[in-house]
Amino acid sequence: MTYGEAKTRVLKLMDELKPKSDLTGKLPGFFDAGQKEVALYCPIWRTREYEADTPRVLPEDCLEPGAVLAAGKVVCSWPQGRSWELPETFTLRYQARPKTITESTSESEPLEVSEEAAQAVILYVAAKCQEMEHDQRFFQNFFAEYQGALANLSDRVAGAAYVIPAEIDI
Repeated sequence: MTYGEAKTRVLKLMDELKPKSDLTGKLPGFFDAGQKEVALYCPIWRTREYEADTPRVLPEDCLEPGAVLAAGKVVCSWPQGRSWELPETFTLRYQARPKTITESTSESEPLEVSEEAAQAVILYVAAKCQEMEHDQRFFQNFFAEYQGALANLSDRVAGAAYVIPAEIDI
């Protein structure tokens, strides 16, 4: 989903067909904060290749390293220990920070969170837009929906925990 599509969905959700400039000026900051918060619950995973002559520094967008892979196998993973002998060439899998959304962010720029997580970002932005209103019912509704979306994102299991071989009887 693009930033422009997400903005349109927020405005439709709030039934704002002709929003005032004070509201549209706040949207980039709300989207930035929302995307960064939701990314903590539903991580953005990226990889970076390191060759023998590549400096051994973490990427600028790295929030937390995940694992070092060499020849398709996990050599080491965080947080199990902190000092390893790294192979000459390897791939780093890491949790990334989303790019900052500003006033100059293009409408066609995709949100960096997944489609499921983008819905939570939309609800977050809608809640923030209603936060300072005198009638708090809309804020409470959007914020409750946002918290429900976060709960749904945070309890997802990431892959299989253990596979039992067929020859073992349970």
